[in-house]
Amino acid sequence: MTTKASGYLHETFVAPSDHTFTLPDNITYVRSTEAEGLVQIYLRDLTAPFISLERHSRCLRTSPHGLVNDDRAVSSPAFLLKVVATGSEVSLSDVWATIYAFWIRRSEQDVVPLILDSDSFMNADEILAYLTSTGLAFYPPDAKTRFELLLVRASFWQGAGAPTDSHWLQSIIPHPSVSGTPFPLVQSFTRGEHVLTTHPLRPPKPAPGSVIYSRFIFTVKEHLRFIHIDADNPAHFEAYARWQNSDRVNVGWKERGPDAKHRKYLADHLADPHTLGFVIEWNGELAGYGELCWVKEDPMGTYVGGLGNYDQSTHLLIGEEKFRGRHRFTAIVTSLRHACFLRDPRTEIVVAEPRADLPIVQQLIAYLPEELNREFELPHKRAAYVVMRRERFFQAAMLN
Repeated sequence: MTTKASGYLHETFVAPSDHTFTLPDNITYVRSTEAEGLVQIYLRDLTAPFISLERHSRCLRTSPHGLVNDDRAVSSPAFLLKVVATGSEVSLSDVWATIYAFWIRRSEQDVVPLILDSDSFMNADEILAYLTSTGLAFYPPDAKTRFELLLVRASFWQGAGAPTDSHWLQSIIPHPSVSGTPFPLVQSFTRGEHVLTTHPLRPPKPAPGSVIYSRFIFTVKEHLRFIHIDADNPAHFEAYARWQNSDRVNVGWKERGPDAKHRKYLADHLADPHTLGFVIEWNGELAGYGELCWVKEDPMGTYVGGLGNYDQSTHLLIGEEKFRGRHRFTAIVTSLRHACFLRDPRTEIVVAEPRADLPIVQQLIAYLPEELNREFELPHKRAAYVVMRRERFFQAAMLN
């Protein structure tokens, strides 16, 4: 089968003029308003604006310098970032939350010119260093001062500059307070019934019950979380067993059975370094189960071939009927891919292998910017090989 990347129905979330959401800690609220080119951000006190972004007369080139010819290059008006609450101290976490609220309102733009108002920020030099050293922004060649920047949307969604307590990955290994680098490359090896390969040593998993990923989903106005499944938690295990024993889920997963079978499955996966299983929650209600896998030592890697050391795969089931539907499905699968790309910057592709005759295949290529590469045979099914590429994901995925 030839690669099929067409059919993606790109959608956008248009934020209302007055909009409030929660940060990934699921505690902190951020409010933003927009009117006549003025975006105001409310932090801590949701009744008084703290920081503003106001459209400025200065324009900066947003087309890639050195790539796009001058006769077709595009320039856009800059936004002036300034402190509204005069004399207030602004933390780097405040700046990140402000950028979050702003990108929700500018999701169709890849870069946005920004001018940092050095007069209103008491720590302007610190903020400037933060924006440029993390990759959240960079200096365009046509900048006239050091406070003229280009904000990069893809950098933000890749976790650039995200505070530890507000990161979408809530259980990060290695922890940023210990190491600012990815988990080191240490050679390891897996030998199994369907796998015989070298691969990097994988980082340890967070404890069962830990929040793995957390994000407010704007299209459904609810908070989505992935929590490392805890088989000793009665709520987790009862829901998981009930879902696997349902007729609908069993069509795709084929894991129906007694409690002993389910406990063995979860115990085996907990002991397996390459798989991380989790329950899915909407506003605290259990909705389904998923897995993130390092695909090099996964059976899929054996049958597909050509996958990199840090490429990953995902599995998903939505157990509760009331949490099915297009917008929730898109949000969950997008978040699965997002979690994979965030947990290791060396991950270039995230793949999936649903049964080829299931409706989910067409949903994946219609609702997400990924490609149906081909169909292939596994011992237990004919599967569709679905591929999401890092650059494409951060360019086109619906993360707002």
